[in-house]
Amino acid sequence: MDTKPSDLIPLNSLSERMALADKLRHLKPAIAESVTTEFFQRHPDWVARYGERGRNLGIEDACFHLDFLAGALEAGSVTPFEDYVHWTARMLGARNIAAHFVAENLEQIESALASHLTAPEAEYVTRFTVAGRLACSGPPEEDRAEAGKRGLELVCSLFLQAILENQRKAAVTVILEALRDGHLATDIYVEVLQESLYQVGRLWESNRITVAEEHMATAITQYVMAQLYPRLPPATQTRGSMVITGVAGELHQVGANMVADVLDAQGYDVRFLGTNTPHSGIVQAIEEHEADVLGVSATMLFNIPHVVELIEEVRSRLGERSPRMVLGGAAFRSLPSLTAELGAIGYASDLRAAVRMLC
Repeated sequence: MDTKPSDLIPLNSLSERMALADKLRHLKPAIAESVTTEFFQRHPDWVARYGERGRNLGIEDACFHLDFLAGALEAGSVTPFEDYVHWTARMLGARNIAAHFVAENLEQIESALASHLTAPEAEYVTRFTVAGRLACSGPPEEDRAEAGKRGLELVCSLFLQAILENQRKAAVTVILEALRDGHLATDIYVEVLQESLYQVGRLWESNRITVAEEHMATAITQYVMAQLYPRLPPATQTRGSMVITGVAGELHQVGANMVADVLDAQGYDVRFLGTNTPHSGIVQAIEEHEADVLGVSATMLFNIPHVVELIEEVRSRLGERSPRMVLGGAAFRSLPSLTAELGAIGYASDLRAAVRMLC
């Protein structure tokens, strides 16, 4: 088969596609081990070049291939798998590993899976692996400019797949590669991490994923942020000190954490207090940190009274030493007049808005 298959939805039902994807996940450890062993036998020079560490990385890469293949099978679309393979070939190419080795690995996986699948399942998998092999060479010449524009769209797509498939290592790899490719940290936070979580929220709202899956995706994103933060470029100037927090009763902290990370990289000395923080502790942190700015996050509308109480307590205790205040979070979107009423300098609707306002 030498033509690119069109994007498709069969097998006949979602339950059949899910069953096939689960079968791949169950087979993944054995298949990854066997195809990597065979690959190193085919290419004995790789043993000398990369040794046992290279073999372990080969198994890890094969597991990634199978994870992303399973996710695309479940969705019934070859496009996410093509995107993943094209990104993988480009990433490995930067490490002097030619794209044809990726294509060979996919062919091995297809062959190794065949004996474990029914004929219709094997045929379905083949359509995906063929699309993946074709994607190794990249988009046609006339599509390259458009593909370049899609840079972080592709990263976002891959990251979203990873966090929904519980692929923590893959999620980290995707983000660190984006940073190595020269994408700005703020763009990665906004266009990949923030956008992916928005999409996770929409999937949950439409009942396409469970609460557990939504929590898993959020937890993986926080783990990725912890890996990304130490690699952020150092600030070129000092802007002042800042405390960022969620009020008492607030349980959402990822957005505020992103703001804290990026503003720290922009030159603020940030103390991030997390969420559901007692107001007395927030005031104490402002005093100890001599904060110039207080960022207050609230996601749920019913937490607005706590925001009002916190701001009143800060001003009551600190008087003229009270910091400037910035509000953030979904709770304020439907209350445009509240910012002025509370005397805050502004409402940051998202991470980029916070950077514009304070930097």
